[in-house]
Amino acid sequence: MQKNYLLILSTAVLLSSFSAASHCENDQWTYSTGFDYSSGDYGDDPVDTDITYIPLSTSYRTGNWKLKATLPWVEINGPGTVIGAGDGGVITDTGPGQISTESGIGDIWLSATYNTDLIPADLIYLDLGVKVKLATADEDKGLGTGEMDYSLQADIFKPIGNMMPFATLAYKMKGSPDGLQLDDVIYLSLGNDFEVSEKVHVGLSLDYQESSTSTGDDSLEVMSYFNRKLSRKWSLMFYAYKGLDDGSPDYGLGLQISHRP
Repeated sequence: MQKNYLLILSTAVLLSSFSAASHCENDQWTYSTGFDYSSGDYGDDPVDTDITYIPLSTSYRTGNWKLKATLPWVEINGPGTVIGAGDGGVITDTGPGQISTESGIGDIWLSATYNTDLIPADLIYLDLGVKVKLATADEDKGLGTGEMDYSLQADIFKPIGNMMPFATLAYKMKGSPDGLQLDDVIYLSLGNDFEVSEKVHVGLSLDYQESSTSTGDDSLEVMSYFNRKLSRKWSLMFYAYKGLDDGSPDYGLGLQISHRP
């Protein structure tokens, strides 16, 4: 009953967001793609799990609203203790199995974010958002759980000269597949962005997430990035991250290229 209510609520928010956006003349589209590669033994596994995640995203910004949809391609090589990839990945406690490589379409993510006026802009900026994961990945291949996930998220940031400290707090509601009970989790990220020049930004963040299983370890990672504006329409970002707890990959890296027509 609760999951059905959340599905209705999330769908209603997304539909109302698209409806509001469609009536505005001033809009901005952004298209992006790239890749993310991570590797790790996630604690006690004797064999590493390697994950390649290639997202194709489109976002639409109008007024205070930003709407986004992401369709990824995923490849997972490992003993089967990691299900899915990206924000919807889950570490299980089933123990090492046969090493295999599976690939295919991952779960689709839809999100709607609203830049609120609840706090005066000269004090701090606050964005509130909702995300929905559509279970489009093949659960038989371990590319997803086969269940929908939902997230409620708040982002705060404050420009201070060339710096912009930021923080994210999210509550993620996980759908549980047959034979695996997943808990809802808290996600927290703290970081700072630094404007090196008009075209170059660098940043650092510390990201924490609770384990979605009672026997798993929490995730803790440190990430750094380099963002370069190539032109008025194109930008490129490189990033790398290091796992600090058994619930995280040992390391990861990636890039993202974005185009704004």
